[in-house]
Amino acid sequence: MNRYFLPKTGWEFFDVSRAYGVGIIVHTLSGDAIVSDLGGFYLIESRKDVNFDRLEEIHRFLGDDQAWNWTFLTIGGGQREKTKKRIVELLKNTENIQNILDDLKELKSPVSIGSGKETLYQPMELAATKGVRDEILLKKQYSEGSSIKVPLNDFVVSVLGHVNVTIRKFSNMGMIFTIPSPVKTRILHVVSEIKKRIDESVKGLHRAGWFPSLSQIAINLVLEELRVEEGSKFAPKFGSLVYGVMTKTGTQWKPLTGGIFPLDFLHQIAESNEARDVLNKWKNVFEWTAFRKGYEDIPTALAEFIANPNLSNYERYIKLHLRNELDNTRLKFGSYEKKVLEEVMNFVGV
Repeated sequence: MNRYFLPKTGWEFFDVSRAYGVGIIVHTLSGDAIVSDLGGFYLIESRKDVNFDRLEEIHRFLGDDQAWNWTFLTIGGGQREKTKKRIVELLKNTENIQNILDDLKELKSPVSIGSGKETLYQPMELAATKGVRDEILLKKQYSEGSSIKVPLNDFVVSVLGHVNVTIRKFSNMGMIFTIPSPVKTRILHVVSEIKKRIDESVKGLHRAGWFPSLSQIAINLVLEELRVEEGSKFAPKFGSLVYGVMTKTGTQWKPLTGGIFPLDFLHQIAESNEARDVLNKWKNVFEWTAFRKGYEDIPTALAEFIANPNLSNYERYIKLHLRNELDNTRLKFGSYEKKVLEEVMNFVGV
């Protein structure tokens, strides 16, 4: 068993993307890798030995131009290409990859944010947007502060994780980007199956806003967890969605909000044989209203209920849903069976 330990820094996107990046490297070299969240650190492990002769296979995980452009959205095209070229060269360098893995064989202190030379860009970590404030003396002009800097190898594996795992959706409202935090997640499932199918299913930002968009991604994610289920009992592969929202002002991208979207309620639904089918109905609600004018209230209410499943939110959503079904001029989402509503109720708070 090969094990690699990645201590958390507290910067959510930076930590999760690095964990996936290391997982992708280990998977490339061994054919197997599982990323687990163990509280203060991520554990990346493989039952197979790593073989550096397989490093040339890393090209399968270098993504397309779009993934790189979105990861480096806030920097110019020329700088993007130079940065991409430099990272790809490092990922194909056997000695460099060996150094990265050797440094993770023992659990150490977290990497010190601000100690490196590579800029942590806004689309990689929303919290790094404004950088570190410089000391402002009297009569000195306002300063935005200096950019957040991280060590080179941490930057490299973070970019690799983003290019392969981060889900990004755009509209004229802006961009949402989110990455599922692993619980005990097999890299093959995430990269080869789950992200690809979510990208195919969720076409863009929901017209009702970023929050319904996030809920739509969450439902699709849990349905994919069910699809790649291993064994007879459902076991969640992700703990939450780490997300950021950016909006564009003129030619500049600005941070709007960010946080962690819980998956607990959806996992409870997925574990229930009686209620599980409701996930497909909710998926349809978001999908059918994503680009349809006049239906913003239903997906918004459903999103609020999924994120905060209390009685008040449940009642509000069900009333809107039923009112819609009774209107002959409206698109129909289908009725709920009584036993399904009662089963969902078991997971609803007061």
